[in-house]
Amino acid sequence: MESVKKFYKYIPFNYTTNIEFYKNQISQNNQILEYEDLHKLLIRKKFPSGMDFVSNIIEFGCGTGWLSNSLVYYYKKKVTAIDFTEKAIETASKVAKSLKIKSPNFHVENIFDYKDLNKYDLVISLGVLHHTENCHEAISKISNFVKKNGYLYLGLYNYFGRKPMLEFLQSHAYWYGEESAFKIFSYMNKSLDEKEHSYSWFRDQVIHPHETQHTFEEISGLMKELNLQIISTSINKYKSLNKYSYSELISLEKDYQSKSYKSNVQELNFNPGFFTICAQKI
Repeated sequence: MESVKKFYKYIPFNYTTNIEFYKNQISQNNQILEYEDLHKLLIRKKFPSGMDFVSNIIEFGCGTGWLSNSLVYYYKKKVTAIDFTEKAIETASKVAKSLKIKSPNFHVENIFDYKDLNKYDLVISLGVLHHTENCHEAISKISNFVKKNGYLYLGLYNYFGRKPMLEFLQSHAYWYGEESAFKIFSYMNKSLDEKEHSYSWFRDQVIHPHETQHTFEEISGLMKELNLQIISTSINKYKSLNKYSYSELISLEKDYQSKSYKSNVQELNFNPGFFTICAQKI
């Protein structure tokens, strides 16, 4: 989508010109640990061989490279990384060099145009496909790169969890201007203490020209169509799905709206309204 590409051309998401900032952010804290199911998948071994269960990975929408570079830095994985923003890829490559790691195989490419004969143990896209012109088609496209018994790991905006934050900050931007809304956003995100970096987050989260929101029910239906079986989700905090009925998961997801309102509006603690799903190709 041309409007999205133009939006990210000069200020990609999660962006700063300070490469040392990225280096420290990755080397001092493994952010992948926040995704418990992904971390467990990455450290899993094949028995009795002891080989890595997941060795080759492709990330769609890698941006400035925190995830792809972390996959190499902490887990020594072979990574291919795709993004359509040249400035983001240039930054990601500089960060890899700064970390003194074997650089992921970065490509400047649109997801829908990308061609690759390889199949991967793990295909990842976090916080990206809801910005494409057709999220379902994008998911279908990247699922083609998952090998049999391989995994697809998705992160998308949630329909219920997203609304309170958007309504609060977008309404403020409409009535009082983007600069005022950015000040509130910065207060809500005190951990984003570098202004350039924080502003790139504000643009992406609040004034993006195109995004869609999705539900667990919707995406689980699509997974079935694509012969993918969901094995874990952040909806129930990555716990075993055997302990939850389908209706219980839907109920948990709908609770996102009240929790998001409390966090974003009442407590002024930023919550993007985001959920993840890990599915296996069957």
